[in-house]
Amino acid sequence: MKKKRFNFKGAKRGPRLKKENTKVAISVRLDPDVVSWLRSESEKKAIPYQTLLNSILKQEMRGNEDKLRKEIRKILKEEKAS
Repeated sequence: MKKKRFNFKGAKRGPRLKKENTKVAISVRLDPDVVSWLRSESEKKAIPYQTLLNSILKQEMRGNEDKLRKEIRKILKEEKAS
């Protein structure tokens, strides 16, 4: 049986697919006392400070989503009651 040969002449690379858990590198400016606290807390928890910062930001993000949902429900109940 003969092996198939493919001609890739003129082929172009397709778009790269992003993985869901891909991290994005950014540069951020923080006050020295904030960085000191962040590093101190990360050492206590034995995790990298970037991981701790990401966790704190995610908690805040989810907390705000919950607040928004509660506010929307409150408005809908008020509208339904009137």
